[in-house]
Formats: sequence, structure tokens, C-alpha cells
Amino acid sequence: MKTVAKSLITIALLSIVGYAQKPKVKTPPPKEQVKASVKKTPKAAFDKGILSGKTYSNKTFNFEVTFPDNWMVPGNDFEAYMLKKGHDLRLKVPPTIKILQTAYKFMPGTTDNAIVRIAVENLNSNPQIKDAVDYFDVMRKSFKIAKTPADFKYSETQAERLGTKQFAFLDSSSSETGKKRIYATVKNGYAILFTLTYTNDADVETLRNILSEGNFRLKK
Repeated sequence: MKTVAKSLITIALLSIVGYAQKPKVKTPPPKEQVKASVKKTPKAAFDKGILSGKTYSNKTFNFEVTFPDNWMVPGNDFEAYMLKKGHDLRLKVPPTIKILQTAYKFMPGTTDNAIVRIAVENLNSNPQIKDAVDYFDVMRKSFKIAKTPADFKYSETQAERLGTKQFAFLDSSSSETGKKRIYATVKNGYAILFTLTYTNDADVETLRNILSEGNFRLKK
């Protein structure tokens, strides 16, 4: 349990909040069977989605969202470009979490910036989580036993309908991590996360509008 809690707070400090639980250890079958199963089980490709202008879409998870015209929504090579310039924007997250898209209100490093990260977390090893409320409730329990900054605060699990979609959400803040709001929904064994890191409260309304106007019934 301590390992789970430590992973949780580490991810929270990096602004993608989720939890990564160690998979259950299974007794390996005889060597012959291991060989056979490896050959029969192909590795599934992970769909990171498509960016077109300011619109991000993902047909695996059936949604698309559009960011405001004045926001930066860079492509996959942006982190590598910034790294060459001396700015490391990469986040270390557990293997269960995949960051799909990042958007910035201003250029990274700018004062009073706002950042939205879209990510998914694989919940297949955690069948007890049926919806986003369950997801945040487990997260909050882990915060209670984790080592957090002295001024780290987090809200109750809350819910809100934005457009056609019902989301659960959680607010958190500290002097180290800043203010964050995370909206989540659970689908097909994955938590789909929209994490906002911000200083100006008006940016919360921006994220609410992005999700309200999003299409969460995107056809494949």
C-alpha cells in the first residue's frame, strides 16, 4: 500500500494524477507453455490520437476536443525541440499512464501559464474501479497515507455534466504543485484524464468550455 501511495503523490506532483498499482504476481507456467503463449499473443499498438490544427481526436477512446485559437497545441516533436533549447518538459509517469496530448495557454516558462494534459490510465489490474467517482475516491484514500507537501490540499470527489458528458473531478493545490483540476471519465477499462495546471481561475472555465463543446461520441 505504501508503494501505491508513493506513486500516487509522485504523479500528482507532476500534474498527471492517477495511481499505478503493481500487478499481481502469477506463477509462471512450464517453459514450453510460456513460449507458446508468447507466439500467440501479439503486442497491441497504442493509439495516441491525431492533432489537426487546435483539435485533438482519438478514435480508440471515441472523443475529440478543440482548444481555443490563442492556445499552443504542439505536435509530438515539441518536447524534443524544447529539450534541445534546454527546457525539459518530459514527465515521468508509471507505465499504466500514457500522455496523449499537451496544450499550453502560453509558451512554457511564461508566468501565469496554464497547461492541459490529456492522458489515459489502464485500469485492467484494478477491476474494483467502475467509474470516475471510484477512481478519485481511491486516489483520495491514497493521499491520506502518502507523504505530501505540508500545505497540500485536495477536495472531495465531485461530479459535473459538461455538454453531453458526465465527469467526476478533483481539485488540489500546494505551493509546490500549484493549483490543479482533474476531470475524469472511465471507459473500456481506462480512466481518461484532463488535467489543468493553472494560476488564474478563469482558466478553469476555459477547460469546462473545452469539455462542454467536445465530442465524446466520436465514431471510429
